[in-house]
Order: sequence, then structure tokens, then C-alpha cells
Amino acid sequence: MVTAVSAARWSRADTFALTALTTLAVAIRFVRLGDPASIVFDETYYAKDSCWYALTSSSVCDVESEQTGVHPPLGKWLLAVGIKFFGYDSFGWRFAAALAGVVTVVLLYLLARRLLRSTLVASLTTGLLALDFLHFVQSRIAMLDIFVPMFGLAAVLFVVIDRDVALAGDGSSEDRRIRRPWRLAAGAAAGAATASKWSGVFFVLLVILLSVVWEMAARRERGEGHPLRGALRDEWTSLLAYLVVLPVLVYGATFIGQVHGELLGAPWSEGTWLRAWWNRQIHMADFHLGLEATHTYQSPPWSWILVRRPVAYFYETTATGQRAEILALGNPILWWSSIPALAFVAYRWARRRDFRGPEGVILAGLLVTYGPWLLQQTDRSAVFLFYLLPSVPFMYLAIGAVAATVGNTWEAKAAVAVVAALAAGSFSFFYPVMAKVPLTADQWSDRMWYQSCDRAPPRTSTSTSLETRRRATISRTTTSTLDESPPPTGWCWI
Repeated sequence: MVTAVSAARWSRADTFALTALTTLAVAIRFVRLGDPASIVFDETYYAKDSCWYALTSSSVCDVESEQTGVHPPLGKWLLAVGIKFFGYDSFGWRFAAALAGVVTVVLLYLLARRLLRSTLVASLTTGLLALDFLHFVQSRIAMLDIFVPMFGLAAVLFVVIDRDVALAGDGSSEDRRIRRPWRLAAGAAAGAATASKWSGVFFVLLVILLSVVWEMAARRERGEGHPLRGALRDEWTSLLAYLVVLPVLVYGATFIGQVHGELLGAPWSEGTWLRAWWNRQIHMADFHLGLEATHTYQSPPWSWILVRRPVAYFYETTATGQRAEILALGNPILWWSSIPALAFVAYRWARRRDFRGPEGVILAGLLVTYGPWLLQQTDRSAVFLFYLLPSVPFMYLAIGAVAATVGNTWEAKAAVAVVAALAAGSFSFFYPVMAKVPLTADQWSDRMWYQSCDRAPPRTSTSTSLETRRRATISRTTTSTLDESPPPTGWCWI
């Protein structure tokens, strides 16, 4: 019989640590949440659309209909809840994002505690996310991106619990193969991640991959032949129903109220809800596949983990000459440290290949959420550093896995304390440029580590037309600019 994956027993120390970390996450995310009081960056789309979802008032929302139908609606539905409760102001439209950031911190503690089996290491891992620069900033702006890691991390946690519960049994009960409530919960959460933003579909692929691999590994350990065939034969019902069909249903349901049409009729008929829903998907795909113009803050995916090009959401010079900014960037100390940590995790996995260990989850999580972006062409337009957000928890799980491997010696505890101190100290230092705290020009410049912001000349397109006048043919050449704001060629934080 395959033994269960036994997590260390939950203790009072866990309750204290989780409470303290949650309090920290709440405090830094909700204090001054409404500052600035104006709409910043892409809030001009999502805050207004969410207002329309909540209030359907053109006089209040300054729009007469949804204006950004190029993303699924769940994220805007959630932002709308904050507006419904607190009003259409900067606190109201950012409330749901801040709450999602806090929930993600809680979920990471629960996942790290189960995978790494240590209160100290789970506290370290979760504290790094609570103080992560990018996660902090995205928790305080009304955009859709923060909801993807929240639902995605929930999906991973649920599928890990499903694995552990399944390993506690003998796997032979037909009823047990269908009654997989945690697998069902994982599918629903992964569907919600996709319904927040299309990149959430990576988590659907992740939970399917993990589930199939774990089922194969369990059968191989029991000595069964053809583990893949056996896994698919025994588990196809719940895999299909909970991890494929259910995410599609959750995704589709979030469009109710925003896509309109008759419920009765052939799905392909004009005027039916399903036809309108399908047309919406085509419109979304056409938009994303047809993007060509560059953006001054875009950067190639390989550079995200290196923090090559942060994104400025807000910048102003005050009347006294001070500078105030909201800059979405990664913590260079911790993000760079995660690279060797991930290499160590990969080495451990290659040596052990223990499907009960944390290494497989960490590596699969990073590769499935970050890998597809790396496969894109590096000059693809409109991709930004904040697209790395769903991968950040796995980067910190890698650091936590290294800390767990070191052990419980006083030297190991000292190393954990040093990492925690670096996280807290760097967060305090960079906090002003992430939260619109005015700085002198010198203080602001001290935090802009990379200022080599040379730009390539804008790309142009030349077209030639022929025009006939009085038996004479005139050739006219027209040159147009394809990108008014090309991104810088070097490392640039300004």
C-alpha cells in the first residue's frame, strides 16, 4: 500500500505565524489604499468597466457600456463588489484587488506548510510574498492580474490536498475515484483563474499535469504495469469532469449579464446566447493576436525575472520639486536569488524524482506559468513585467525549499533570519516609489538602480501609391510611424 504524504501537525505556532503574516499583508496593502485618489494606468479601463458592472450608470461611471471586452469578466465582477460596497472612488475600485492580495498570502502559507512541512520555512516563504514588490503594487491597483495568482494558487493547493487524501486510501474504490471534492475545487479555482484573465488557463494545464503525473507515480510505486494507461482508465471520469468540463463551465458562467442573447435555439444561430458568447471569444482572440504597436514599458519575457524594465503606473513632480511614483517592479535581491534556488530545486528533483516532494510542484508551477511566455518571440508587443506575477509564489517556494533542505540548525535559522531581514529592509527602502510617497530628487534617484534608457528609433512603415494626372503618373511615398513610444534598449527603471 502507498503511504500518505504526511504533513507535520498544525500547531499553535502555525496559527500565530499565519495570523501575524496576514495582519502584515492587510496593513501594508490597505493603508493609504485610496492614494492617489485619481485613476492611474489601466484603471482607466477596469475601474470604469467595474463601475458599469456594479452601478450601470453612465453619469457615475463615465462610460455608457463595457469598454474593454478583450478580457474575461470575472476580475471586473470582483472589482465591482468593492465599488458596490464602498462607492465609486479610489478605495472602492481597489478594495477587491487588495483583498485578493491578502488571500493569496494566506493560500501560500497553507501550500508551503503542506509542501515544505515546516512552520519556520512556511513563514519565510509567505513573508517574502507579503513583502514582494510586484505583488504589493498589484494588490493596490484596480487591474485584473492579481486575481490570477489568487485563484491559481488555490487550485494548486486543492490539487495537492486531493493527492494527499487519495494516497491515504488504497485507490481501489470506484466511489473514491468519483468522489474527489478537492479535485473538483481545484478545477473550479483554475476555471476562475482563466475567467479573470486568459493567462489563468496555465493553471488549468498545471492541475491536469500534476494530477496525471501523480496518478501515474502512485501506480508505478504499487508495481502496476502501464501507469499512464491505468491512470487514464481509472481516473478519466473525474479528470474530465472536474479539471476540463468544470473550468469551462465556470469560465462561461462569468459572462452571464455581460453577454446577451436567447437561451433557446441552436447554438450557432444568430441571436442566441452561445453564439454571442462565441463571438466575444473571437473578438478577444483577434485583439490579442493582432497587437502590433509597441509600448514604452513592454519588455521581453526572459528579462522579467531579472527586473530589467519595471512599469511606472503613476509619476508626478510636486509643487516643492519632490517626486512621487508608483512603480511596479520586482525585488532584485530576492528575484535574482530565486534563480539559483530554482536550479537547486531542479537538481534535487532530477536526483530524487519523489512525487511526494515539493520539487515537482515548484518546478511545474514555474515552468507552466512562465515557460509559455519564454517561448514567445522576444519582440512580441505589449508584454510586461507584471505578467510574471503568477510565477512569483513558486519562486519563493523555491527559496523556501532551499531553507527546508538546510535543516533546523542554528546556522540555518540564522540564514533564514538574514533573508527575512533583507526582504524587510529592501521593502522599506523601495516602499516610497511603490506607494507614491514623495521623495527628493536625490532620494528618488537612489532607488532607480538602472537609468541607461537609450531608445531605438521608432519603426516606420513605407507605402507607395501611383496616381495618374493628365497622362502623367505620379509616385507618392508615405511613411508612417508604427510605434510612437518604443521601449528602451537597455536596463531602464525610469
